[in-house]
Amino acid sequence: MDSPNSFTFKPFLHQYIFVFIIIFFTLAHQTVSDYSEFEACEPKTCGSNLTIRFPFWISGEQESYCGSPNFGITCNDQKPVLNISYEDYIIKDIFYENSSLRLANFAAYENSSPTPFYNLTLTRTPFNFVPSDTDLFFWYNCSDKPPEDGTYSISCGNEYSHYYSFAAFQKEMLVNYSLESCQSSVYAPLNVETGANLWQMNYTEILKIGFVLNWTALSCSNCEASGGRCGFDNSEFVCFCKDKTYQKTCDYGSTLNLGRKLAIGNTDLSIVLLLQ
Repeated sequence: MDSPNSFTFKPFLHQYIFVFIIIFFTLAHQTVSDYSEFEACEPKTCGSNLTIRFPFWISGEQESYCGSPNFGITCNDQKPVLNISYEDYIIKDIFYENSSLRLANFAAYENSSPTPFYNLTLTRTPFNFVPSDTDLFFWYNCSDKPPEDGTYSISCGNEYSHYYSFAAFQKEMLVNYSLESCQSSVYAPLNVETGANLWQMNYTEILKIGFVLNWTALSCSNCEASGGRCGFDNSEFVCFCKDKTYQKTCDYGSTLNLGRKLAIGNTDLSIVLLLQ
């Protein structure tokens, strides 16, 4: 016959078991959720083995929390494309070690006679120009015929048959030419690669050389060194790891992990004692 004490003991045992199950599945769900974010932010490739990782993320292939705001790119026909100020640019290379990348005007790859009509502006973006001694200038709808030496003729930039459009590297090369005869002008930034012979290229090939920008974003090096992947959670920088999400690195916050393990251990111990 059961004693009165054993009769009142069973409901408490059931409660402890129920609490343990809740804790177990809550922690299991948290681990699966964090691990899925870690998997979601796995670096991707686009184009010729160009690795895309934080602060960049690929729209349609990765979640937006895997990168920083304004760093979303698209993989267009295996070409990584970054939109800045409503203009598309091909990402030719990314230099994560010094937070810079080389871009080229998207039109240079889609059109045999690309004609940029707007200056690239970086206002309210995380990017800034790398200084260069060479820029390619475009002048459109000029009433005076430009000199042939040192200029590139642009036929599709003319609104009227009796006007001229052309490109040149420096305004100083047009000493005897009146730039006031042109209706508009823009410039394309250019960072010439070592060994490039500009005078043997047409201006479309020159535009494909591209230019270099630096970016400003939170560093991911410590998180990556600890085995994690950077991202954002509620606009806060976090480090996604295989076990859970941390604030800085996968080594940061080990005390919190220890607390969770002790909680589970204590629950197990309580059930063992009750069963005895």
